[in-house]
Formats: sequence, structure tokens, C-alpha cells
Amino acid sequence: MTTTPPLSRDIGRAERAMGALLEPLLVEAGLSFPEWTVLVFLDGDGPLTAGELVRRQVGGRVAPEAVARATVDGLLSRDLLAPTDEARGAGGPGGVEEPRLRPTAAAEGAYRPVRRTVDRITDGLYGDLPPADLEATHRTLAEVVRRANVRLAAAGG
Repeated sequence: MTTTPPLSRDIGRAERAMGALLEPLLVEAGLSFPEWTVLVFLDGDGPLTAGELVRRQVGGRVAPEAVARATVDGLLSRDLLAPTDEARGAGGPGGVEEPRLRPTAAAEGAYRPVRRTVDRITDGLYGDLPPADLEATHRTLAEVVRRANVRLAAAGG
């Protein structure tokens, strides 16, 4: 008699396998996972304020607020982020407009090779799966994230 392993085991194995592929790339690039996610946010959405970057890390369950703030501050102090000439909203301390931040050339030099490798790995892992399976996977994962966020909100997290 065969039994199907618990779904949580499959999800955990997939997550650990993907993390194992990403981690050495980040180490080689000199980036932590939270730093990587800041650069991913900026790559996808363009310049954002420090407050927006912190909120996205916290909301995406990447890091708690103090770690997220330290990550953004660290990227700024290492000259991997720089302010643009634009400001946004009154999100800063005391309602002061915060400058939008962008990656510097040094950040791009660390980020882009990792991004290209991640894209190649992802294409190799998912590229030949049937489109209907990929669409179902997207919908399922989005729903799982939504449900998890509801539970976290209800638990005060």
C-alpha cells in the first residue's frame, strides 16, 4: 500500500531546494537574502522610499521591521542604494518626504548576474511544464499566501 506524503513535506522540500540554489549565488555576490529582496523590489517597481522597502520586506515576511530597516540602512551605508532626485509622500519620520532610492552601479553589478542565473535556473526548472500546470500553480500559491496572511493577521503577526 502506498501513501501520499503530506503536502507540507513537498512544499518544504521545494522551498529548501530553491533556497539551496539561490544561497551560493548570494554568497558569491556578497548579498544577504533580505538585501537581495530589496534589489528585487527595486528591479520590479523602480525607485521606492526606505519606508516602502521596509514595509514590503515586513509585509512579504522577508524580515521583521528592525532587520528590514537595518538592511536598507546597510545598503545605503555600503553605497549600494542612493537617493534619486524624486521624493514620495510623507512616509518619513515626522511626516517628512522621503527620497526614493535606486540601486547604484555597484548594486547592479552584484544583482544582475544573480538575477540572470536565477532566471536561467527558473526556466530550466519550470520552462517545459505545461502552461495549464503553471497557471494552476500560480493560482494555488497566490491563494496559499493569501490564506497564510489572513492567519498571520488574525494571530497579530
